[in-house]
Amino acid sequence: MDGLGDPTEYDRIADGLYSTFSTARNLAPTRNVTGCPHHPNGPVDPLAPAGWGNCLLCNRNRRIGNQSARSQESAGSGYPVPQGPYDHQALLAIMCSVNECVFELDYRSSDQEFTHVAELLHSAFIIARELSHPRSNSGCPKHPGAPLDVDVPGGPRCLFCRAQELREASGDVPVMVPRSKEIRARGIRRKGLRPYGAVNET
Repeated sequence: MDGLGDPTEYDRIADGLYSTFSTARNLAPTRNVTGCPHHPNGPVDPLAPAGWGNCLLCNRNRRIGNQSARSQESAGSGYPVPQGPYDHQALLAIMCSVNECVFELDYRSSDQEFTHVAELLHSAFIIARELSHPRSNSGCPKHPGAPLDVDVPGGPRCLFCRAQELREASGDVPVMVPRSKEIRARGIRRKGLRPYGAVNET
């Protein structure tokens, strides 16, 4: 495949790499993906503010105002995400490293060697997954399939990169405001449901 290639071809490559990564991960020592004692294998928050943990479930509870929800800040938990740009050459470079490491593996290999192979395969999977996304006109090398922000000054740009720039510039922590009881009650009435505990009037 030359250049970026056909996204559908990378889709099959990503599937194969994830299957191989799963095997390598099972051979390596177990990792806590989120660093959270409550949800060790839960989803990772890709937009976790500085000082917060990586657990998406705990961070969601913090954003809606539950201050008792805390996930431990964990650096290096889970498997690393490679830095962009995500292109065919980057994928080839990682696959060359994978081939070299796998050639040296046997049943006497150390945990560190199996872990290193799993990390390389995870990085290769991430790149292939990004390359499998439909192409956009953003021209972003880090997010090839990203949507466009058409309202940004200077013309359309990668929405993900633009959002990251705004977060870094503002320094604000995103907060989700919980809905009030009145709004929830209106939603229940629109659905024709009776709020829990309510008594029908006769």
